[in-house]
Amino acid sequence: MSKPSAIVTRRWPEECEDRLKELFDVTLNESDIPFTTDQLKSALQNCDVLMPTVTDKITADVLSVDNRKANMIGNFGVGFNHIDLKACKENNVTVTNTPDVLTDATADLTILLICLLYTSPSPRDS
Repeated sequence: MSKPSAIVTRRWPEECEDRLKELFDVTLNESDIPFTTDQLKSALQNCDVLMPTVTDKITADVLSVDNRKANMIGNFGVGFNHIDLKACKENNVTVTNTPDVLTDATADLTILLICLLYTSPSPRDS
């Protein structure tokens, strides 16, 4: 049985790209140059799963491309405001993301900043 095809629009961490190579017939964007609107449309015509990042604007115009093959968008990132979810629903395109991926990092950064705030000398103390 053949693997589903996927197009990744930007570079992902090496471990992720290696795993994608195991699971999909994957095309990676080795140059890491953002896709144009026309390239996004072409990608949707030539893969089962489009794997964008938050830099890719997946609009109703992009999704309405003729002969679209992709029926899933596997977004790399927490947010999805760059994807027109209404247009995805209208075009029967499933959208996934990676929720909670930054929760621990955000909490750690917050604690660090609080510690710095309370341990650093005040400019008024100079």
